[in-house]
Amino acid sequence: MARKGDYFLCFLNILTLLISMTIVVQISKTWEIITFYGNVNCASFLRVPVFILGAALLIISVLGLMALFCRASPLHRVYLWAKFLVVIALLGFTVFSSFVTDKGPRETDSGRDQSRLQDFSGWLQGYVVNENKWVRIKKCLIKTRVCQEYAQKLSALPSDVLLEMLIPVESGCCMPPSNCGYKFKNATFWDAPKSGLDSQGGECLSWKNGQGNLCYDCETCKAGYLQEVRNAWKALNIFNTCFVIYLTLILAFGFLCLPSYQSSRL
Repeated sequence: MARKGDYFLCFLNILTLLISMTIVVQISKTWEIITFYGNVNCASFLRVPVFILGAALLIISVLGLMALFCRASPLHRVYLWAKFLVVIALLGFTVFSSFVTDKGPRETDSGRDQSRLQDFSGWLQGYVVNENKWVRIKKCLIKTRVCQEYAQKLSALPSDVLLEMLIPVESGCCMPPSNCGYKFKNATFWDAPKSGLDSQGGECLSWKNGQGNLCYDCETCKAGYLQEVRNAWKALNIFNTCFVIYLTLILAFGFLCLPSYQSSRL
């Protein structure tokens, strides 16, 4: 019976090892987190925490396999405590991420409805899209041709259909704020009405025709980006919750197998 338990624990450790290797290799190779964030490939603020998680699980899984093959009870105890700390850290991160992503804009049926920056939590506003970080994010959005993809959609679809299919970052960054009164000409060119803009606020004046400008400096762009990150992060929270349960089961099974390590030394 003990042998069967060892085999099963070995299988779980190998599976965890493969998962952790996937995380480490993915981030090391592309230095992006597309695996977890879908289209939000400019969401770089979680690279280091996710990399540390993957590296820690990789080392701990190797440690567990060494303890298993060497029948070393002290090494197995170190493995269990290390995995326990990872579970606590991942659980804390999941609770924190659930808290900061809880506040957000209401769901809308139309992609043209633009999010507002104040709809998001203070942490997302102050840490993710602060002035220093936004410079890098804006460059990334331009480099990944977000608005060029929007223009391609526009050329292939009727405008009324397109508006229903816009993702938040396209609506916020590639179009002027909806309350300004700009008149649509093409995907990246909007005319100011002869009677003047409906609003003279900074947001309306931030819009500039041209691929390198558009509304990348608008708060609607930051809000659209945050909505993408928030949606993807909430999906990641589901994965994290399942992974915490998975690691907890491995941890519990590892403690159950501990007596077999001790008896093998007698």
